[in-house]
Amino acid sequence: MLKALLHGKLVRVAVRVDDEAGEDAQEDGDAQGVASDGLTELEDPLTSAVFERFEYLPAELAWNLLRGASRPLGDGATMPAAVPGGVPSWSFWPALRPGDGGRNKLRVEPDVLVSWGDTLLVIEAKHRGLQDPSQWVEQIRAARAAPAHAAKQLWLIAVGGIVTQEGDGCLAHVRRELAGDRCGLLTIRWEDLREALYAVEAVTPSVVLRDMAAALEAWGYRRKVRFSSLPAVAGRLRAEEAMAVLRAGRVG
Repeated sequence: MLKALLHGKLVRVAVRVDDEAGEDAQEDGDAQGVASDGLTELEDPLTSAVFERFEYLPAELAWNLLRGASRPLGDGATMPAAVPGGVPSWSFWPALRPGDGGRNKLRVEPDVLVSWGDTLLVIEAKHRGLQDPSQWVEQIRAARAAPAHAAKQLWLIAVGGIVTQEGDGCLAHVRRELAGDRCGLLTIRWEDLREALYAVEAVTPSVVLRDMAAALEAWGYRRKVRFSSLPAVAGRLRAEEAMAVLRAGRVG
């Protein structure tokens, strides 16, 4: 979460502690629990906790994780299988100059910018907020305005959040606003990224992958557990199945 701290994205989390007669009314563990709950309501620490660790992964693994978890928006193209050449350069909350036709006057700040050979990834991450196609357009315009990125194949990846329109509608909006720009538009659900992490970690154990999955779990993106797999429920189901077999035997 260092990047979030360095970029001023961590706000003070208020922890209510009753202080009576000079003694703390809460145990340290309780206070930490409240602080943790407040932190996991915020999207920037989540972005930092997950994507900082992408920077530590081998380039091919990082690309394949993003590709495996992503889905094209509407009828758009999928992320290519071929990994871009060179070493990826990860930037967090870069301050970009607004592009031509942009609404922002001072700066545009995508969550993550990855310059990767002839490819540029623009990542806009949300926790519980709305994904806004107009914001994507602003970020793409700003990225294109930078000479170093102007000619690169650009992929806008909307991670998490809520897409209020159908995928085709969002894609049509971006294409209309950016006529002629052949950028790719992808979405990633945090849950799909978590499943991709578990799948890779099961084959290639990695502390980095486990930390990323743990961060997603802490923010509430947990693996689904089948109701029938819970011990108490499973035992009851087995008992009911046994009784059904006995009844069938009596009837026979």
